[in-house]
Amino acid sequence: MLRIYDIVREHPLKFIVSIAVSLGLVYFSFKDLEWESFWNALKSINYWILFAGGAVLVFSNVIRAARWRILLSPQKILKRKYLFEATLMGYMGNNILPFKLGEVLRAVVVARRHDLKVTGVGATVVVERGLDMFSFLILAGIYGVIVPSFESAKLLSLLGLGAILFVIFLGFWVNKRHDTVFQKVEKYSHGMIEKGHPKRADHIMSIFKGLETIWRMPQPFHVIAQTAFLWFLYLLVTILGLSSFNFDLSIAELFEVSMVLLIFTTLSLSIPAAPGYVGTYHGAVLAALMLFDIDNDQAKAFAIVLHLMNYLIYTPMGAWYLMKAGLSINLASTSKDEG
Repeated sequence: MLRIYDIVREHPLKFIVSIAVSLGLVYFSFKDLEWESFWNALKSINYWILFAGGAVLVFSNVIRAARWRILLSPQKILKRKYLFEATLMGYMGNNILPFKLGEVLRAVVVARRHDLKVTGVGATVVVERGLDMFSFLILAGIYGVIVPSFESAKLLSLLGLGAILFVIFLGFWVNKRHDTVFQKVEKYSHGMIEKGHPKRADHIMSIFKGLETIWRMPQPFHVIAQTAFLWFLYLLVTILGLSSFNFDLSIAELFEVSMVLLIFTTLSLSIPAAPGYVGTYHGAVLAALMLFDIDNDQAKAFAIVLHLMNYLIYTPMGAWYLMKAGLSINLASTSKDEG
């Protein structure tokens, strides 16, 4: 059961640090804000283009749900509709809960609604986020090769290449020894049952089955294509967001700024922060746009509007699906929902 108060109480220092990081970055990002220039930037927004970016952002979760369905298929075949809803619940959770507990929330939601082990579903969430990070390194590497504007891009390129080689090597190594690994896990699980811990044994097998998708991934080409398409959609959202502001960028500049912006904001997600990535997201946006000499107050307006767009899309939609499913934020109550 997801008890928010208990989790915060167990990690008070981590909670305080995350809040402090967000407040510090918000202060340093907006302390010199010129209100007139800021309001002029807001008035110049093309809201039709911004709305199109929001629509693409929502659609990206249809693809994410389809990919998650494949990763979950060894455990159970689920409808994309329910995984789409759970994904939005997860993003809503990340916006209002500390420690990115939205990822835990969506795993628990799927497990509760479809009679699965939370550990098994959680393992697929870990795999999914691993795919995102792996593909991000590839994206950063491609950018570093095609547009070597900064020295840091060379490092990202090497990281991307290293990640590719490591995963390929790991995949071959584990796949070759799968039966041996499975027998050891199964033996350990039986030992847990003999010691009177059948639930713990079930969790161990569920985790193994979930992580097994790393090296025995069902429909790997579909997963790879969906992951690539996801990053294309995220890049498109960024391009549309920039296009909605009067930044006077050429097509080539728009693409380059969008790539750097996507890389910076993705990296910012790994920094401890308050719910909703407050401060870290804004700081990443301002740092990226500063590299291209974009007006500081316009950049601040862009950071606020793009963050608000994400927040206002995911939070109410996720909350609606959570209530519709008969769930509370701490998952203290559920309604049986056939999948």
